[in-house]
Amino acid sequence: MATSDATAPDVSVIVRSMARPTLDAALASVASQHGVTAEALVVAACGPAHPALPPTCGPHALRLVTGTGRLPRAAAANAGLDAARGRWITFLDDDDVFLPDHLAGLLAAAGQDPQARVVTSYAKGVFRDGHVEWFGQPFSLAQLYERNFIHLSSTIFARELAQAGCRFDEGLEILEDWEFMLQLAQRARFRFVPLGSFQWHADAGDSGAAGGANHDPAKFAAHRERIYVKWGPAHDALVERTAPLLERAAGLAQSGNLAAADVLCREVLEISANDPWALQLRAMLLRQAGRPADARGVQTLAAAVRPQDASFVYNLALLDRECGDLDAARRNARKAAALDPGFAPARTLIAELE
Repeated sequence: MATSDATAPDVSVIVRSMARPTLDAALASVASQHGVTAEALVVAACGPAHPALPPTCGPHALRLVTGTGRLPRAAAANAGLDAARGRWITFLDDDDVFLPDHLAGLLAAAGQDPQARVVTSYAKGVFRDGHVEWFGQPFSLAQLYERNFIHLSSTIFARELAQAGCRFDEGLEILEDWEFMLQLAQRARFRFVPLGSFQWHADAGDSGAAGGANHDPAKFAAHRERIYVKWGPAHDALVERTAPLLERAAGLAQSGNLAAADVLCREVLEISANDPWALQLRAMLLRQAGRPADARGVQTLAAAVRPQDASFVYNLALLDRECGDLDAARRNARKAAALDPGFAPARTLIAELE
């Protein structure tokens, strides 16, 4: 049923439910959300035998979305999109939880950047053995083509994007969330906010796409390759636009024309949000211009969007040292060496800093 913007809830929370005992905790976490109007849409992924639900979820509306049979993950997500009435949409699996300020925090970040139509944050991955891993990073279009770093439940996106045609690929058994983010990235500006208000039980469930016991390497690799094939042309087109600009910028930098090189780096960053190569080149330009603190800030972002690249972390360590922060320099040099034990410059830097 169509809903005017004036009466629409702020956020639709789509819960894909297999009617697990943990559903109560998931819904209780939606009920705890304050400072927002929300609706919880429980999609009966287990089929029409899903138990009935009360009409409300704390102060928020609650609806059960049923079909004629069991729904795979992508189909359940699309059923939720079809039913959503909120101005913004997010997801919550029935074995995960939101902290009470989760939705309000994401909406506040959206309000600070009215052009952003997707807001992302960290997911706090809690494993059965008690250890915690954080999942998420600032947005980078180039990096999103390589790997997923965005959890659906640490994200809100404008419902207009679903209305414009963004849908989950029902041909994918897993990684449908990554493929969906790639669709959003073709249409929308992303904003990252460093919250940690979504708790993800990463090794629960049996999708094979998460962590620990819930990871099937063969299944994951096969679906990752399917996404690479599907989105390869778009990635190639992005590289064709940005690579010549970066090459020209590097040449200008070598000739000493730092200002002109920086203009080209900024042009790349307009085309490819937080492109790590453009950020790293900008950091080098700022250092050459005698602005090491500014260079360090840009290199910090470059390393954040490409966190598994030892050379990016090593270059950050060099700038840490130049800025006099020897503790950070040691920490990042050791991190670079751990990422790539064969990376000799990192080992040399560690020895110099001891």
